[in-house]
This record gives sequence, C-alpha cells and structure tokens, in this order.
Amino acid sequence: MDYRKKYLSLFLVLALCSGLAGCGSAQEETLSQETTTTVQEEDDANPEDYLNETDDPDDDKPINPDEIVLGGQETTQTAKSTTAAATTGAATTAQSGTQAGTTAAATDAQEQTEAATQPQSTQAAAQQPASSTAKSAAQTTKATTQTTKATTQPATQPPTEPPTEPPTQPVDPEDVVMAMIDLSSMGIEGAGAAVNGNVISITQAGTYIVGGVLSDGMIEVNTTEKVKLKLNGADITNSTGPAVLVTDAKRLTMTLIEGTVNSLTGGSEVEEGAIFTNDTLEIKGAGTLYVNGTARHGISSDDDIVIKNGDIYVNALKTGIMANDDITVSGGTLHVTGGTNGMKSKGTMHIAGGTLWVTGGPKETKSGLYSETTFTVTGGYIYVIGCDATAPDPSTSTQNALAVKFVPSLAGGSTASISSGGAVLFDAYSDMAYNTVFVCTPDIWDGMEFQVTANGADCGVYTTAGMMTAVSVNPA
Repeated sequence: MDYRKKYLSLFLVLALCSGLAGCGSAQEETLSQETTTTVQEEDDANPEDYLNETDDPDDDKPINPDEIVLGGQETTQTAKSTTAAATTGAATTAQSGTQAGTTAAATDAQEQTEAATQPQSTQAAAQQPASSTAKSAAQTTKATTQTTKATTQPATQPPTEPPTEPPTQPVDPEDVVMAMIDLSSMGIEGAGAAVNGNVISITQAGTYIVGGVLSDGMIEVNTTEKVKLKLNGADITNSTGPAVLVTDAKRLTMTLIEGTVNSLTGGSEVEEGAIFTNDTLEIKGAGTLYVNGTARHGISSDDDIVIKNGDIYVNALKTGIMANDDITVSGGTLHVTGGTNGMKSKGTMHIAGGTLWVTGGPKETKSGLYSETTFTVTGGYIYVIGCDATAPDPSTSTQNALAVKFVPSLAGGSTASISSGGAVLFDAYSDMAYNTVFVCTPDIWDGMEFQVTANGADCGVYTTAGMMTAVSVNPA
C-alpha cells in the first residue's frame, strides 16, 4: 500500500510540473505575439499617427555644449559601475560561503563528540524503571512543545520595508545624445558615427548634434533604428550626391535648432535629392533650413515626409518636395519652388496646418501641387502657382478652396491676384510661365464672391460653390 501511495504522489508532482511548464510556454508565446504586434504598429505609421504625436517642446532649444552628456560616455560609466558591483558582490558571496562552511564544520564536530558519549547514557537509561522512562518522555514532549511555541511567536518588531522609489520612464534611444559632429574639422565627439573620407557615417540609433561647414561631402545614415539630426548651424554641399543620405533607418528626424540657419545642397540622378531617404523623414524645429536640389529634387523620400514646423526654403531643378507614399504638413512655413512640380506625392497628401507657398514649373503636364490619390486639407494656408493643382477630397477635407485657370497661360514674370471684399486672398507672381492659381485657407467659405485680375487687368467677379470652386478666365 505504501509503495502505491508513493507512485501516486510522484505522478501528481510530475503532472503539476508539466502544467506549469505549459503555462510558461503559452505566456512566452503571448508575449512574443504582443511584441510583434507592437513593432508592426510602429512600422505601419499613418498620417494620423504623425499628427497625434507628442513632441518635447524643448527639443529645439539653443544648445550649450557644456551641458551635453553623451550617451556613449554614460554607457561606459554604467558598465564600469556594474562590473565593480559584480566583483564586490562575488567577493561578499565567497566570504559568506567560507564563514558558513566553517560554522557547519564546527557543528559536525560537536555532533560527533556527543555521539561518541551516547552509549553510556543509553545504558543508564535502560536500567531505569519503566515509569521513570515514561516520565522522562513526557517531560521531553512538554519541553519540545514549549520550544515550538516560542519559535512560532510573531516578531515584536515589524519588518522594515524598502523605500519606495518613483518608477523611471523609459528613454527612447532616439533621444540619447550619442555624438557632437563638427563639419568644419570633420571631428566627432562621442559614439555611433565615424568619418570615411568626406562622408560622416551614422550607424547607431540616437541624437547627433551637427554644426559647421562641409564644402563637399555628406552625412549618411545607415541603421535600422530611429536617428535624430539636430542641425545647429549646419552647412553641407555635395557636388556628386545628396547632402544627407538615408540608406536605412526606421525614421530620420531633422530638428532645426532655434535661431540657427542651416543649408543642404546636392543631389544626383540616382539619389534624387539634396535630402534623399529610403525611409520616413520628419522635419521640425524653430530654426531655418535652405534646401537646394542641384540634380533632381530638393527633398525626396521613398517613404513618407512629415513637416511639423520650421522655416523651410526648397528650390529644386525638378520637384521641390517628392514623396513616394505620403506628405503630411502640420505646421511651419514652407517656400517651395520646383522646375517641374512644386510638391508631389505618389500616394496621399495631408495638410493640417502651417503656411505653404508652392510654385511649380511651366510644363502643363506637371503641377504646382499634386497628390496621386487622396488630398486632405483640415487646416493651414495654402497658396499655389503652377500649371495645375489637385483639388482637396471633399469627403476627408474640412476647408474650402478655389482655383483659377488662365487660358491662355500667363508668361513668366506675370502677376495674378485674387481678392474678396477688398481684402487680398493671394497675390501671385512667378518667373516661370503658369496657368493656375490655387488658394485654400480658412478665409474662404461657400457663397463668397471673389475678384480675379491678371497683370492688373480685371478678369471678372465669381462666387464660390461648395468646398472646391474652379473657374477658367481669359487674361487678355
């Protein structure tokens, strides 16, 4: 019977262990699925995500180099502290182990000595009467009970709880300052970046503060993580390629430091822009940025372009701002001129704020502003000159717009004006020929009268109808 109970107990223990292991595996699988989902959500960003992001309001404030703590240095110091702590802990553990071993040895010796004298005590006990033996056993039981009771008494002193520390917020690797880069001397203080000829290569996630002048070279970003370039008076020119090239990154954020003027010039037929990225590009800050596309485009992305603020001037041989997937603008002031298209998205375009002055080229197959699919306007002031302009989608937009098309086209150097009630909505001028003037602002409403002039000549009075009003006029 006893061996059956033993086998039954062993079987129950094995079953319980197996169940716990299965729960652990299921939990790990669930955590893995949650992690995968989180990564997918981060990678599959959409315009609403960009508009809803919360930014650090001090991210673009003037930089004091003496107050910068580089992430690479912090990592090294932490590693040293950890190693020292581990060494001290190991020594303490070894010392404790030695003391424990010595105590155990002393106890064993004492027990052996007592065992050696035990037979005499046993013989004496055997010669005692049975009643004396029973009395002795009862006394022993009573003493054991008292000892157990004393042992189980609660401690008179309450246990001391460790001090509670406020939880620390996780730091985004993008916000860790990895290095300060001096373009004039090609000097790098910190980690994550290296100089290869006339190219500064960034291969780690983090923030890089960039200043100085690089007369012929570029910054290349090549990492699968997020990278932030804080432009602190940076001037880069590249005669054979982009001034900034993103070969790979989850996202490149350019922060224009308040009060600084920055300039990026370059491009090539292959890497189509003074700024060219294979991934999402974000531009923000309170500084100024000049972009000159000498080969094809000014700012070009095979993914998304997000502009949150900043004073930005773009001039390009072909398209001023070009995106393969989406262009989202939520603030800032943009002055964009392209020899063909002013702004073009092969996917969607979302304007939620800011002021845009956009000029396209004279080819009637091109546009001042073009979105291949949905063009959504929910805020901002948009002024476009070119040979066409995409109308906002009435199902997704909340702001009215109007477009005036001149037939025949106006020659380069011509002026056109749209006004309402004596207030000017848009005074247009371009060195290049154009046939369309497009305006979309909060000052336009359904049923509003507006007047059009071209080169000072009256072209008539018209009335808006619906969210998008388009009229054709003869400038002669």
